[in-house]
Amino acid sequence: MLLDLAAPALATLSLLAFATALGIPAMRKLIVVYEAKHELKHGSAGWLRSLRGWSLVAFWLMTTWFIATIIGDWGVNGDLGAAIDRGWLRLRVLLEIAMAIMESD
Repeated sequence: MLLDLAAPALATLSLLAFATALGIPAMRKLIVVYEAKHELKHGSAGWLRSLRGWSLVAFWLMTTWFIATIIGDWGVNGDLGAAIDRGWLRLRVLLEIAMAIMESD
């Protein structure tokens, strides 16, 4: 039982490390935008850049969540193939959310 969870646990640690490394530049960009000296008024270039940055963070979070659900499903059921198949159903929901976020910008 414990050995069956070794592969999903290692995949989870790899996902966390990769997601952190991928998310650092996006978060750094958001911090720079908010700490800039110009005002972030509605319609200004700075305000629009800040929205684009948040969309990138939302996409990063959704990607990380999607991969984590597959790893969690794999850990619970022990069948990676079936977990990936069920992941495709969750991906459809994620894509609809992503489209809604993209349309809001």
